[in-house]
Amino acid sequence: MRGRRAGSSGTLAPASSGALPQPRSGELGSYSVLWRLATTAAVVTTVCLGTWVGNDQWWPFGPMSQYAFSVRNDGVINSLTMDALTVDGEVVRVPLSKEMIGIERSEIEGQAPRIIADPALLQDIAVLHRRRLPHEAAYRTIWLRNTSTNIPTGNATTSTLATWQVRDPLEPRPSGIPGGEDGR
Repeated sequence: MRGRRAGSSGTLAPASSGALPQPRSGELGSYSVLWRLATTAAVVTTVCLGTWVGNDQWWPFGPMSQYAFSVRNDGVINSLTMDALTVDGEVVRVPLSKEMIGIERSEIEGQAPRIIADPALLQDIAVLHRRRLPHEAAYRTIWLRNTSTNIPTGNATTSTLATWQVRDPLEPRPSGIPGGEDGR
């Protein structure tokens, strides 16, 4: 049987001289199957590693915890927000969206540990705000805050996690921190 392949009628047909047997129409060859298996294994391995040891830098193979979680009916919901004191003396909510300052709230949530450890990263929020919304009053002080809402009672408590006094509010410069706005 070696060197022969099954024909469409189920009979054996001789293979061309020196060539590998060809698959029937619609079947994948051995290299095609091997390539698909290797690609699938690489993607599954990367997703698993991203979930177990990765962080947001591994996107889109980062931790799956970013997608969904459940809260018990007697639990607490935490929500990060950002507020700013403008040069006009008004406290405003920082508009965390791609359309406004160019960064989403989820990105701030993912970077919250870095921001808490080094509030100078908030300087980059002032830079983004000034560049994208120059008609609005500049930020003088920025706060990263967490609001904890108790589900059964509805009571909410807000705590400040990080505070930053913006350097040169009218002409803010990037923080210069690796991973900060200037990308160094």
